[in-house]
Amino acid sequence: MNNLMMILAVLMPWLFFVLFILLCAKLVSWARQRRTSAIAFGVLVQMLLPDPKAQLTIEAVAESKQQVKKQQDENGKPLDDQLD
Repeated sequence: MNNLMMILAVLMPWLFFVLFILLCAKLVSWARQRRTSAIAFGVLVQMLLPDPKAQLTIEAVAESKQQVKKQQDENGKPLDDQLD
């Protein structure tokens, strides 16, 4: 019994690795078929995992908002529409 537990302990990381690869392959096939379960899983993972570049993302969004505000006049209409 002790030998069986030792063999299982040695093979456990490989078992997890193979199961992870199979899970990834299944998710890729779902994503190619545009199934909602793959999209839901992706959204869930995105919500739960931290964003390592959160500060850069916030700065990029703030810059794009400033650029949009510069392109608008005081009435809130885009300047491109007034040229026509």
